[in-house]
Amino acid sequence: MDRRKFLSLMAFAGLGVAGTRAFGGDDDRDPITGKRREPLFASYTGPLYVMVNAGGGWDPTSLCDPKGYAVDPMEPDAMNRSFATSAIEEAGNIRYAPLGTMDNPTAFKDFFQKHYQRLMVLNGVDTATNGHDSGARHCFCGRLAEGYPSFAALAAATAGNDLPMAYLSFGGYDETMGIVARTRSGNTNALGRIAYPDRQDPNNEASTFHSAKAAELIKAAQDDRRAHLEALENLPRVRNAISMLYAARTGTNELKKLQEYLPNPLSNDGDQRQVQVAIAAYRAGISAAVNLNMGGFDTHGNHDASHIPRLAALLRQIDFLWSEAEAVGVANNMVVLVASDFGRTPRYNDGNGKDHWSITSMMLMGKGIPGNTVIGATDPGHRALNINPATLALDEGGIRLEPRHVHKSLRRLAGIDDNEWGNRFPLTIPDDEDIRLFG
Repeated sequence: MDRRKFLSLMAFAGLGVAGTRAFGGDDDRDPITGKRREPLFASYTGPLYVMVNAGGGWDPTSLCDPKGYAVDPMEPDAMNRSFATSAIEEAGNIRYAPLGTMDNPTAFKDFFQKHYQRLMVLNGVDTATNGHDSGARHCFCGRLAEGYPSFAALAAATAGNDLPMAYLSFGGYDETMGIVARTRSGNTNALGRIAYPDRQDPNNEASTFHSAKAAELIKAAQDDRRAHLEALENLPRVRNAISMLYAARTGTNELKKLQEYLPNPLSNDGDQRQVQVAIAAYRAGISAAVNLNMGGFDTHGNHDASHIPRLAALLRQIDFLWSEAEAVGVANNMVVLVASDFGRTPRYNDGNGKDHWSITSMMLMGKGIPGNTVIGATDPGHRALNINPATLALDEGGIRLEPRHVHKSLRRLAGIDDNEWGNRFPLTIPDDEDIRLFG
């Protein structure tokens, strides 16, 4: 994608709305009043909300709600053929599948043993659908029907929808319903080139196309022209459009600020680059919520050979997220939700694959989330068991855990449940079904 097209898309998404005034500047004065313009936003310092989408429908029975075979992997009732029930392992209170990859046979064990103290597992979550779009929507906004923004969009709007990259998305359910600008970043390597268009190498401040004196004269001419054009206009909308054009020509300040925090070089792994950009945007104070996205979970054929490596890759991405956050000191201010469209059938089909199944699991980690905790369960046929909404214990006379219950608790945690955006998009739950997952 060339620079002009990328910038136009960024502006359309709201990234360029702040223009060159986003962080102030030496010449940042209104040409009519002569007063210095106030920054359009304050750097964000609240929690970073990270939604991790396992696109396609993951298999919880091969992960955090493990169910293996009894004696023979080819027995008709075998839920999974890759491990026996007797081999299921535990990390604290959390049971997990004893799986891995050729490169790392203990991949699952490594993850759960490392992170169980910050991990909450919700099993037996009923998505009430086996459709990809509706399932992803339900799990990431708490409502099966259309018309609601994702939780990340609500969190971003609450944090400040004037932030340049308030809601950063790499895919998954990221509808905003117009309450906040969504920034999609598919080409992370292009950010530096766009932020510093006057450099041959964006990471080398000495590699400019022009000498320092020539750059000074060019900037002075641009500033004079900008001031002249703005002085001719009295309509704020037109003057703001001029400012946006100026930003597009000189490199946007918000991208420059982001560039300061990006690792050099970025990882060659696309999943890791998502994490690096997200954390850099948060540290720069310009982002509050992000969608991380990984596909490849819709395994209707050769389930074990395809699905297990994808689960291992997902755990590797989550581990990388926490490792990077810890390395830069923001891990204590992060909330993470990991979910998928739905689950997969308890039995294999004729192609050794698994099809769509409405019962699934969700995982939560981070600030305000009780770790080493499992809520909900499924029976041997992977059917959801009811829980008592008050005690959260299994209760045949209780209620079935649904994504709306999860999101009601998430909204409370984030201060969204009863604010402007929560009231505009309410999750109505009867008092006798109101589950407080986080205490």
